[in-house]
Amino acid sequence: MTKFKPKRIWMAVAGLSFLITACSSEHNTQPGIGGIAIGMAKARLQKGAVETADGDQKAPQVTRAQMAALGRPVVYMTVPRFGVTQPAVELAVNGRYRTYMGSDQSTVTLQSGIVTATRGLQVDLIGQQLSITPAAMFRGTFPKTYTRTQRSLTGEGVLADYNYNCALAPKEADETITIFGQNHRTREYTELCGNKKRAFQNSYWVDSAGTVWQSHQSISKEVGHLVLQRVVR
Repeated sequence: MTKFKPKRIWMAVAGLSFLITACSSEHNTQPGIGGIAIGMAKARLQKGAVETADGDQKAPQVTRAQMAALGRPVVYMTVPRFGVTQPAVELAVNGRYRTYMGSDQSTVTLQSGIVTATRGLQVDLIGQQLSITPAAMFRGTFPKTYTRTQRSLTGEGVLADYNYNCALAPKEADETITIFGQNHRTREYTELCGNKKRAFQNSYWVDSAGTVWQSHQSISKEVGHLVLQRVVR
């Protein structure tokens, strides 16, 4: 395990910000793709029933060169619902898990590009687990079906698990996306997850090596989606 000093990382990101402004148990149930597709189709008939990454996204006020100058891996993090946008610098590495921290000291932890936890948001994702490994999501045959468990604090401060049936499938063709002036050849994957009370759509832009360069990932009903772009590896 490699650890970096949080204070030093925070000071580095805060300095950059100043310059630019002045897990729960695993489930193995495999839901039927037909049932999910029908349920999602019905949900889409009701405006706003399927949560997406809609919302205002501020234009970045930082350059790739400024982020590269921090000397550590960087992801660019946006919360569209709140208009929050900032670079987040790698704070710690623990096996397959990588934690990044923004200038406001909020953090996001990723496993193979998939969000597993957040801290410092209005309603955090305390932990998240899939019935397949994140590394296996974008390999093999499609569509894939699996379950997702999100653990969050309720308004009463009680930890609660929310279980969803999910389906994932890629678009038919690759596309080139541009992240801070650098092009990446990717395939977009759409993920639909739902239960009886909530449904959301996530999107991932993944290259042939399995690197998730860009993603829209739901954190909680209150926070909505987190938009992530990998900038510096």
